[in-house]
Amino acid sequence: MPKTRLIFYSFIVLVLTLGAIYTAYIYFEYYSNDSESGVQPNLSILRKEVRDDVKEYKMIKRLKHRDMVLKKENFTQISDYQKYVTPDSPIVQSYISNSNINSIREAYSKAIDWIWVSDIILNKKYEHWLLPAAFITTTPTDPDNPVPGNMASDCEEHAYTLVSLIEIISTSKENVRVVIGKVEFEGETGGHAWVQVYENGEWFELEATSGPYWDDDENKLVDSNGFPFSYFKTRPYPVEEYWAFFNDKYYYNPDTGQKSTDLPLNWLSNE
Repeated sequence: MPKTRLIFYSFIVLVLTLGAIYTAYIYFEYYSNDSESGVQPNLSILRKEVRDDVKEYKMIKRLKHRDMVLKKENFTQISDYQKYVTPDSPIVQSYISNSNINSIREAYSKAIDWIWVSDIILNKKYEHWLLPAAFITTTPTDPDNPVPGNMASDCEEHAYTLVSLIEIISTSKENVRVVIGKVEFEGETGGHAWVQVYENGEWFELEATSGPYWDDDENKLVDSNGFPFSYFKTRPYPVEEYWAFFNDKYYYNPDTGQKSTDLPLNWLSNE
């Protein structure tokens, strides 16, 4: 074999070898084999992706005043909050039919159209919980609503109204719940409310407040498409502490162990 051809083939082998090494490096950097179900994305990579997306959606704006009013000690009597999940409300049921909502995905798609507005703007106080019926019927015409004609409120109303919709769609009460806890958005922590749905043996999060929001600082409406429906099926939600889980039938405080007597076993899990 001519010497030049030998050099050429040797060069090709070297390039292919280096390519294979680089591919293997990237693969093992991004993936981890610690799951029985197979290869899973590296958790640190996914957490960084979530942090970047939380920043893109400016989720920190939804924490305004949360450190003042939504606190762990407020949820020692979780059963007091169950009344805010109202799947039997005729107004909520009419909202479902009028909006042509037939699936959890469609319910979430509708929920991220709701506009986050802080209680201090809408209700002139740091904390004020509205029943879903009031959220649906009164907030669009509230004179203090900065986006008249639109359903508007903060994280609690978004969360328990979405849970009410999901229950009506016929999802079992064992498989959907409101979550209250401490989250981290862009390095800031505070109390927040969101939704978890149980599917295929795991809980995943729905973040209804990730849609459009009223920016108190800029005094303007900021548009946002919100996290995709399946986003947190494969990514970790940025929660620091779980304070309470509830719907209209079940409740559970993971800190004190307080729970409803017939609590399903899957409610004891956070994931």
